[in-house]
Amino acid sequence: MPHFVRTFFFLFAIALAAAPAGAQQKLDIIQIMGQFVQANHAASKCIKPDRETLSRFLMNFRIVTLRASEEMRKRNPSMSEQQVAEKFKSASDAVGKQIDGVLGTNGCSDPRIQDLLKRFEIQANLKL
Repeated sequence: MPHFVRTFFFLFAIALAAAPAGAQQKLDIIQIMGQFVQANHAASKCIKPDRETLSRFLMNFRIVTLRASEEMRKRNPSMSEQQVAEKFKSASDAVGKQIDGVLGTNGCSDPRIQDLLKRFEIQANLKL
């Protein structure tokens, strides 16, 4: 697993420390949201998707974000919506910095970035 992907999941794991132990062994909606964050950041730096593709991606991203927020509140009932949003923003910002580091060193042609760009296309075409 690429370093920045591991870092992303580490940061999200910290943000989600109260999650049940079993929930972190399988891909869940919060990890899926993390994958959307990664793909979105890479795409925003490396490609100019057509309006339709971008619209589909953003619609799916909104759905995943809503479900991830619901799950986070379920795992942490004492957290407000604002606190959940702040945790997600903090983790997303850290991931963006990691991706920017890869881009600064190797550019958009880096295989890890290319994987994220492929993921962006796949996520745009999901029927959620």
